Amino acid sequence: MLLFPEKESKISSLVEYLILLTLKKEGKQRGVDIINKISEQFQNWTPQSGTIYPVLNRLVKKGFVSQPEKKYYQITETGEAILKEYLQTFIDTIIFIDTVFNYGRFFMDGANILRSEEALLQNHMPHIKTLIDELPMARERANSSETYLLLNKIRDLLHDTLQAIDMQIDAIKEEEKIIRVKIK
Repeated sequence: MLLFPEKESKISSLVEYLILLTLKKEGKQRGVDIINKISEQFQNWTPQSGTIYPVLNRLVKKGFVSQPEKKYYQITETGEAILKEYLQTFIDTIIFIDTVFNYGRFFMDGANILRSEEALLQNHMPHIKTLIDELPMARERANSSETYLLLNKIRDLLHDTLQAIDMQIDAIKEEEKIIRVKIK
């Protein structure tokens, strides 16, 4: 899993995978452009140069990224092979994060928390769908029934999560109505 990589793992962080995905999607980029592209995908995280540049240097040393010109980076064939190799690990990481998120739901007992959770998921659904749709390795393996089942599982998980949030919000709204009636 990308959150807790094993010692011998070729990818040692989720940030490495994000950089490889960015370079695969966008082509040759300057470090600052990579930071900006990744920042556009997140509401609560702006990667800092002190995070990205050391990771870029590590990826260059591993041979997953090259520097064809000064200040520019691009993914290598080896880097593209790593993206394909770690696709399942990436999907497992997404499922793990969703499981942790759902495990912590019992702490979210107020309507404001649930509404912000719903907004967060609604904002990220298009990004997740686009990411999965645009992953070239997902399209290359699209004929694989295993890939089809995994992608459907992710979609269903996200859909079920949104439905559960809607039901919790409706229950809270109904409870608020009952309280208002009792007060009157």
